[in-house]
Amino acid sequence: MSPAPTPADVFTVTHVGGPTVILEVAGLRILVDPAFDEPKKYESGLEKIQAPAFGTDGIGKIDAVLLSHDQHDDNLDDKGRELLNEVPVVLSTPGARRRLGTHVTGLENWDFHELKGAGGTVKVTAVPALHGPDGVDRGEDGEVTGFVLSGEGVPTTYISGDNASVKVAKQVGDRIKAELGPIDTAVLFAGAARTPAILDNAPLTLTSANAALVAKDLDARLVVPVHTDSWNIYSEDIASLVKAFEGQGIAGTLVDLTPAGETKDLS
Repeated sequence: MSPAPTPADVFTVTHVGGPTVILEVAGLRILVDPAFDEPKKYESGLEKIQAPAFGTDGIGKIDAVLLSHDQHDDNLDDKGRELLNEVPVVLSTPGARRRLGTHVTGLENWDFHELKGAGGTVKVTAVPALHGPDGVDRGEDGEVTGFVLSGEGVPTTYISGDNASVKVAKQVGDRIKAELGPIDTAVLFAGAARTPAILDNAPLTLTSANAALVAKDLDARLVVPVHTDSWNIYSEDIASLVKAFEGQGIAGTLVDLTPAGETKDLS
């Protein structure tokens, strides 16, 4: 009989819906972009059209939240906001700290925070993200961050956040590889989010084609695709993402997150 895995050996992902995932690594359970509302319409014009795989009562203990940004409902909805007060560590942007309070640690690009788990220490580094096409400046509304997880025995993991730029992702990837070596896993926010109210329907997150280009450049062992379902602003779905990855010859890197709610092994 094989020995039971230790906390240091466990590396899993659970997809809740939209951009919301739970990563378990080094004995830590890390929640990304909490959105747990049932389907509803928001004053912002966004609409949630699919229920989460489970609610906040089903997530278990969470050690930290990585919040790419707080300005948009699909990344932080009403129940997600309530949850933040119950989590010991919330890492996000400096603007999120100003808006949400001192419980949030606001990280500038390339700042880091260390999380200590039963299986080791995870260094969480904030990295650049661009919430729209190259060259755009959306001001405070567009302030977003990505994250990199790293550490001794920790699979180096890039979390793109709501980044739409291949150029920015490449710059981040090049620096990660130069400083930390190969990227093990990339969590890519895709779906080509669009809304007529912002930049005349320009994509605000990676298109399927651009997500495939980013993945090929990062040369990650695994790609976890999120941000393609549950909300009315996503103009491309997982099927178009798979097709784009097939076109680049890297479909085998994609982690199948269906059905939502099930935990998938990334080790």
